[in-house]
Amino acid sequence: MHHVGSAGNTSNSVRPRKEKRLTYVLSDADGTKHCAGVNCLALLKSSVPDGCDFLFTGGRDGTLKRWALTEAGATCSATFESHIDWVNDAVLAGGNTLVSCSSDTTVKAWNCLSDGTCIRTLRQHSDYVTCLSAAERNTNIVASGGLGGEVFIWDLEAALAPLAKSGDAMGDDYSNGISGLGNSMPMTGLRTISSSNNISLHTTPSQGYVPVVAKGHKESVYALAMNDGGSLLVSGGTEKVVRAWDPRTGSKAMKLRGHTDNIRALLLDSTGRFVQ
Repeated sequence: MHHVGSAGNTSNSVRPRKEKRLTYVLSDADGTKHCAGVNCLALLKSSVPDGCDFLFTGGRDGTLKRWALTEAGATCSATFESHIDWVNDAVLAGGNTLVSCSSDTTVKAWNCLSDGTCIRTLRQHSDYVTCLSAAERNTNIVASGGLGGEVFIWDLEAALAPLAKSGDAMGDDYSNGISGLGNSMPMTGLRTISSSNNISLHTTPSQGYVPVVAKGHKESVYALAMNDGGSLLVSGGTEKVVRAWDPRTGSKAMKLRGHTDNIRALLLDSTGRFVQ
């Protein structure tokens, strides 16, 4: 990994040029391992006896990888490339759907058994998306939270519905690239991972779909958890309180105080009665 900075003000202008620093990650030659730290894990258990389990990893190189788990070890069987910054969290929902979030401010959905196809890019967050949570039984519901203090609850069936082929639909991803820019930009072995400037690739969701919004956080959200039925969502972050929501409506249920430092992880039991 190496950093590239701008050359400064080389023109005759008296206005100073704002320096930019970009970070590039050079992909591994065979693409079978991450080139930077791993931030998250998700496990897909086989639904058939003696079937193959899969482990999904998301890294600071902006990629997700699928690993086939056998008694002999783990083998990388696919790389998922579309994010342009750190992958911060990943969850499995709706059977074969992998959902990931990133510091590029997007949430992405993938066919987890494909060769790396991005189904859709969901753009609502205004800042880094740090965490996700999914309901075990209500498999269409996924929540996302981020540094902007936003918590969105997505109905995947509605969010991933086929897009109309119109100009309004160009804001979402159809392939492994950056969409919303007219044409897709293919990812290569040299990928921009982060920048000192904020990324602003936000568009309004097509087809009029808007996720449920849980409003209340005034600071960054770092942790989410949901009960199995998808009837209770809890969130926490730098405000040092745990907030509880009804994910079906986004309405507040309660606020739990007691923490004296930032909340980085939450665990909610299957019934939604206990949280830690």
